[in-house]
Amino acid sequence: LGFVVLAVMLKYLSNVDQVLQTHWITRGVFLAAWIVLFALPGLYLLGFLPMEGVKREERVGVARMLVAAAFLIFAISLLPGLFGGRLGELDASIPEATGSLFAPAGQAQAADLTYKNNLDAALAAARAQNKLVLVNFTGYACTNCHWMKQNMFPRPEVQAAMKDLVLVDLYTDGTDVESEKNQRFEDSKFQTVSIPFYAIVDPDQNVVATFPELTRSTQQFVAFL
Repeated sequence: LGFVVLAVMLKYLSNVDQVLQTHWITRGVFLAAWIVLFALPGLYLLGFLPMEGVKREERVGVARMLVAAAFLIFAISLLPGLFGGRLGELDASIPEATGSLFAPAGQAQAADLTYKNNLDAALAAARAQNKLVLVNFTGYACTNCHWMKQNMFPRPEVQAAMKDLVLVDLYTDGTDVESEKNQRFEDSKFQTVSIPFYAIVDPDQNVVATFPELTRSTQQFVAFL
C-alpha cells in the first residue's frame, strides 16, 4: 500500500505541475515512475523484493499471486505510453501527450494545429478561411477535459466534423494571466466557468452553438459540431 500511496501522491503532484506549467513531471517521467511504483509491489508479493514481511521460504498463495499479477500486468500495460501510444481511459488522468520518454516532444501530436490561448489568432484565421471557430474551454489538470481530447477528438467521425472548423484551446485553470483572461471571457460570454465547455462562434464572436460537458456519445458530440 505504501507504493500505491506514492503513486497517488505523484498523480496529485503532476496536477500541480500542470497548473503551474513547470513541466517537471512530463508524461514520460510520470509513466516511468508509475511503472516502477506498480511493479515493485508485485515483485514484493511474489517474494522477489527482499523487504520485511515476506520470507523467501514462504509459500506464495493463490490470492497473493493474483494480486501480484494484477500489479505487474498494470505496470506492463503502461509501457506503450512511453513510446507515444494511447492508454485509453487512463490518458484522462495523466499528463497530456506532448511526446514520449523516447521520442521528441511534439511528435505524438505533430498534426495538431489547434491554437492555444490565442482567440484573436483563431478568429482571424476563421475570417480569412471563411470558417467557424470551435472554442474549447479546458484545463491543465481537468480530467474530463483530457478524456475528451484524448478519446473523443481523435475519433474519425469527430475529426471529419471538425475539419471545417478553426480550433482554439483556452485554458482557464492555470496561474498565469492568460488563464485568468480566458476564465473571465468564459464567464462574461457564457455565464459559466465550468470545464470542459465547448462553443462554436463566428469570426465576430456571435455564438452559434454550445456544448457544456463531457460526453461519451460520439453521435451527441458530432450532432453539436
